[in-house]
Amino acid sequence: MKKISSFLLMLLSLLVIASFAQVKALGEITEIAGAKYYAEAIVESNKLDYGVTHTKESGFTATSLSGYDVDGLGGQTGYVVKGQFYPQQVNFLEIPVSSGVKITNWGNLNNHRWTLTTVRNLIADYESKHPDWRVVAAINGDFFDIGGKGNLPYQTNGALVSGGEHYKTTSGGTVGFTNNGTANSLIGNQAVTRTAYMQLAVYNERGEITKEFNIEKINQAPGDNQTAVYFANYNASKEIVPIDVIVSPNSNGYFVDAAELALPNNTNDFYGKGKISSFVSKTIGKGQFAIVTNNPSVAAVLGKDVVIRAQYEYTGAYAGVGDVCGGGTTIMRDGVANPDAGLGDRAPRTVVGKKADGTIVMMVVDGRQSERNMYGADRYELAAIMASRGVVDAYNLDGGGSSTMVIRNGDELRVMNSPSDGRERSDANCLLIVVHEPDLDLKVSEKTETSMTIQLDVINPYFHKMDKLYVRMNTQLQEVVEGEVTFTGLKANREYKMDLFYKTPAGIMYQILFQQYVSTLKRIPEFHIVDLEETSTTFTFTPNYYDQDQASNLLTASLFVNGVEHHFVNGTLTLNKSEVTRLNEVKLVYTVDIGLGGTDYTVINPMFYSTLTLNEVLFPQLTFIDNIYE
Repeated sequence: MKKISSFLLMLLSLLVIASFAQVKALGEITEIAGAKYYAEAIVESNKLDYGVTHTKESGFTATSLSGYDVDGLGGQTGYVVKGQFYPQQVNFLEIPVSSGVKITNWGNLNNHRWTLTTVRNLIADYESKHPDWRVVAAINGDFFDIGGKGNLPYQTNGALVSGGEHYKTTSGGTVGFTNNGTANSLIGNQAVTRTAYMQLAVYNERGEITKEFNIEKINQAPGDNQTAVYFANYNASKEIVPIDVIVSPNSNGYFVDAAELALPNNTNDFYGKGKISSFVSKTIGKGQFAIVTNNPSVAAVLGKDVVIRAQYEYTGAYAGVGDVCGGGTTIMRDGVANPDAGLGDRAPRTVVGKKADGTIVMMVVDGRQSERNMYGADRYELAAIMASRGVVDAYNLDGGGSSTMVIRNGDELRVMNSPSDGRERSDANCLLIVVHEPDLDLKVSEKTETSMTIQLDVINPYFHKMDKLYVRMNTQLQEVVEGEVTFTGLKANREYKMDLFYKTPAGIMYQILFQQYVSTLKRIPEFHIVDLEETSTTFTFTPNYYDQDQASNLLTASLFVNGVEHHFVNGTLTLNKSEVTRLNEVKLVYTVDIGLGGTDYTVINPMFYSTLTLNEVLFPQLTFIDNIYE
């Protein structure tokens, strides 16, 4: 066992060394496109769940550009000097590609609208709607309609796709997270193409999509064998404009009157999901949508209480990518800085990128706070900062006062950077690092005073690449073989903490966020006799036993004297002879629970060794007869 534990510790150490080998040492300069970055000190580091790490650095950047505002505040403090180093505060998140976490995009879409919300409140909203998922960390996401000028205000500029739900698909620059455990973890700024038609998904009672159909028309009557979706839109006054839905005699209408979500981003970008509740022509408004179809195949699977979804879906480079976010320009591709990024002056920035092995790196550099040694970065400085972590592809997200990085510390959500607004800004969306615990079936199949056998099976691994399972107990780390593992050499009546781990096919070990305590059995007590002390006026009974784990209730057990029940008090019972003149029959009834549930024992006339011995011989037979006549 010690050999296994030592090997695993050595393996983990080698993996940590290999990971940090891609990170430049303190003081070592990274240069790209004439810009430079070096870290002077690590201010803070945090090991988060499933290998996700956070690092806060103080460092310096120098740029190959010149002549613009030195800190992004408008030029009053001076202009950038080419090649001169300026102090920075930089926060990084690194997400190993092999870990069991995924990256998703989330916005506050409550009440069928877009609402600006802080990153921490977006985290709370996500977890409230996904109770089986836990957010590990987050950064702000896409640029957005900060002034609320759109008909449906505060939308992200680009896509919002989360877990396959395409809430918004009209988009320019875009980044997608494959969450497939490969080096192809991040797709950035590829051509954005959608399905020619919106897609109608039909769900079964288990929430599984069973059928999908094209929706050929939007807010127009369907033609032969066609299907249409109807929804109300917002006008320039930001008011919802109800729409009449007419179901012709030759058509079938299906109305979702109280949708889970009905989001009319614009006249040609809608997301709707909900349960069908009515079928006749009507006017629909906010929180509603309808399907009208002349397609018999569609009509055959729709009906009351059937859950449906209408959305566009991505094709091309983003086809099948379930988590997509609008983003800014490419900062770096294949390790080469993009000279056309065109970000302008220095500013606080949020960037996402990947290493060659697929490790995702999220970065926030603070700015507009030169008095606190936070100058912000231009496009080339961003490339240098990301290259210092081994990043080869990097993409700019929203920056300025929106730049925010949050990590989970127990139940606390900590903002790790210094937002330039002096507080957390409310944003339209954020990128979440989330984890769904693997669904495991664990039970203790056998246990004794000194051993325990555990059965462990994986019901659903979710995003975890689980090759081998391990259980750690009492400092012993053992592999689960054929769904079972046994621990020996344990102490009786001892509670042990059980930790679970898994190893990926690449040999990386992760601890599962699981905590359970299990106990060994108590030792069986030894009952001897009930001592009887008689005086001229009393009978005093005292049980004589050895119970080192307090597995019995002999201190308070029942003692029947001549058919009348009494109880020991702190291990003794005294009866006056005025109540009991003679002892016709004494019966002791006590319970033993060693950890498997209580068992009752009965001993008749337990005051004499000869009687006790006789009763031990007769007791199994008496019990057998009693069971027959119960």
